[in-house]
Amino acid sequence: MIGRIIGLIISIALIIAGLSGSFVLKGTNSSMALVIFGAIFLVFDIIGIIRYNKNKNVE
Repeated sequence: MIGRIIGLIISIALIIAGLSGSFVLKGTNSSMALVIFGAIFLVFDIIGIIRYNKNKNVE
C-alpha cells in the first residue's frame, strides 16, 4: 500500500511538472507528453488502491 501511495505522489508530481512547462518527457521534448504519462500512471495507481481496499474488505 505504501508503494501505491508513493506512486500516486510521483504521478501527481509528473503532472504538475509537465503543466509548469519547465520539464519535458525525455525523447519527446514535450511537456504535454509528460502530463499524459503522469495521468496514465495516476489512473493505474488509483485502480491499484481500489483493488487493494476491495481485497482487504473481502478478507
